[in-house]
Amino acid sequence: MGAICQAQESKAPAGTSAAIRAGKVLDVRTGNSGSDQIIWIEGEKIKAIGKAAEIQKQLPVGAKIIDLSSLTVLPGLIDSHTHLTMSPQNLGPGGLRLSYPRMVLLGARNARVTLEAGFTTVRNVAAEISRCATLFARVT
Repeated sequence: MGAICQAQESKAPAGTSAAIRAGKVLDVRTGNSGSDQIIWIEGEKIKAIGKAAEIQKQLPVGAKIIDLSSLTVLPGLIDSHTHLTMSPQNLGPGGLRLSYPRMVLLGARNARVTLEAGFTTVRNVAAEISRCATLFARVT
């Protein structure tokens, strides 16, 4: 089962550049927000965050631009107690009949919903299929 989960993992090529143009960016360390910002991403890492006028000049030719200029961008949230492979409909004896493949599908669906809600990191509590955590790490 581990090999199936590992096949789900994908990484951005090292030279891939993207820029998110944000109306505002929240700095959670200071509590301040900057307006008209660009978040420059190189591969899988943030290379720079700053004023659009300054960062725009440094972007490589062909960098993908994502326009979120009418929105506020903030860092991903963390949910430290979640049950991705559970559902209220499967509580009690009904949950005992769930197969591992069904739990994986349910977990993938719940991971996507969690990601779309702004949570980029979770601690999946009491999951019987914790060996398959890689599946949840890369919901695309």
